[in-house]
Amino acid sequence: MRIAVCENSPESAERLRGWIQQFCALYQVPAVLKCFSSPDGFAEEPEPFDIVYMGFGGSSGFSQARQLRDRDRECRIILVDDTPEFAIRGMRLHCVDFILRPVQFRNVVRSMGLALGRRMG
Repeated sequence: MRIAVCENSPESAERLRGWIQQFCALYQVPAVLKCFSSPDGFAEEPEPFDIVYMGFGGSSGFSQARQLRDRDRECRIILVDDTPEFAIRGMRLHCVDFILRPVQFRNVVRSMGLALGRRMG
């Protein structure tokens, strides 16, 4: 399983990546994670992802999510933002989940469970 972490802040990306790795180890989910710190870097990635945490923020993150949905109907997108208004927009893109910052481990457990189609206790 390929998982992308898209965050402007390297610290936020590293924290989120660590929590996803922790989840994958705990629930025995084989995964390869890749972090992106810019929308351009993510857009240039040739390989598809199974799950994308889209946290570039604001309209640039939403624009990237829309472009991703246009080219890949199967990818499970999880929006990460500090503005609740993007949760409503995310529904239109059929995003799996929306995480309101600050992100906590329990948010990752919920979103990964939804993306994998599992019930998380």
